[in-house]
Amino acid sequence: MKILFVIETIDNQNGTSVSARRFASELRSRGHEVKFLTTGIPDSNRFVVPELHLPLVNGLVKRHGFQYSKVDKDVIREALEWCDIAHCFMPFGLEVATKRMADKMGKPCTAAFHVQPENVTATFHMQNIKWLNTLIYNCFNRYFFRLFRHIHCPSRFITDYLVQLGYTSEMHVISNGCPPQFEWHKCDKPSWCADKFVVLMVGRLSPEKHQDIILEAVRHSAYESKIQVILVGTGLSEKKFRRKGKKLSNPPRIGYMSDRQLMNALGYADLYVHASEVELESLSCLEAMGSGLVPLISSSSQSATPQFALDSRSLFTPGKPRILAQKIDYWIEHPDARKEMERKYAELAKQYSITESVANFEKMLMEEIADHEKTIQKK
Repeated sequence: MKILFVIETIDNQNGTSVSARRFASELRSRGHEVKFLTTGIPDSNRFVVPELHLPLVNGLVKRHGFQYSKVDKDVIREALEWCDIAHCFMPFGLEVATKRMADKMGKPCTAAFHVQPENVTATFHMQNIKWLNTLIYNCFNRYFFRLFRHIHCPSRFITDYLVQLGYTSEMHVISNGCPPQFEWHKCDKPSWCADKFVVLMVGRLSPEKHQDIILEAVRHSAYESKIQVILVGTGLSEKKFRRKGKKLSNPPRIGYMSDRQLMNALGYADLYVHASEVELESLSCLEAMGSGLVPLISSSSQSATPQFALDSRSLFTPGKPRILAQKIDYWIEHPDARKEMERKYAELAKQYSITESVANFEKMLMEEIADHEKTIQKK
């Protein structure tokens, strides 16, 4: 198949872009051709549209590692003429325009649900306003998702919620998948944290990710002076977290890591804390588990990540740093239990193999092509 991935931006490190690149690579290894309809630098695997510059909004959006795109109908048409099927990753302007043109051109098209409204409203500290989030979910459905027969959902959590809200498309629960390189491994700690208990979290530095809860929890820990926090990522809240971290005996290490640096950090960290309260799955938590880290996960009702917890020792109440501190202290005090659970979590991560995920994704695309042909025959 010639598969077109439609996504506003593909060059950053947010979970959706990372997943899109990995799926494309895996599909190519299975004999398919994959190209992107996106922004960025032109190359042989891209149909490039211009970036959309929005006054006041653009800087905020870019600091979140995102970029909206302009709708260029000529480029969209060229991309659709090339492909056998298109897959839209987000419910924004480029994807909406692509779906409309695909229908006119008679091209099959699928979609994915990778954007939680809570991620959008959290930027303005409004993620807990339920009626607003519900309104956005309903708008997404009315103007985008209801136009598709098949939708890829990264977790059962979001599938069930969309059905509850009245989404009627066929939902395909397919994990974003854990690549094989994220397997159990251990590395020596760098000299600056050699005698510390290292707590790691990977994710965009933004309000809904709640890295601040980790810093507050460490302040309440009985082992505060022995803990070193590492927050991998970039985003709007970086300065806030640095200020908060100055109160600790060991100020947190905060910032971007290359793939090699991250793999190394996953090997020497002692515990992975996932404090985010808004997640459709969480690639970073899955990768940490695969690498051999016990996760400690916020049991938020707006997150799918608690599905990974093997027992209550890996869950904590969202927004309760003192409870998180108690959980961290437990894992510090029980190293043998931690080592035992590291192996179990690494085995669990293997159940979310990206190879299996892409195989299921491939089946979804083939279902859409078959359904599309049936529709044409009826006409």
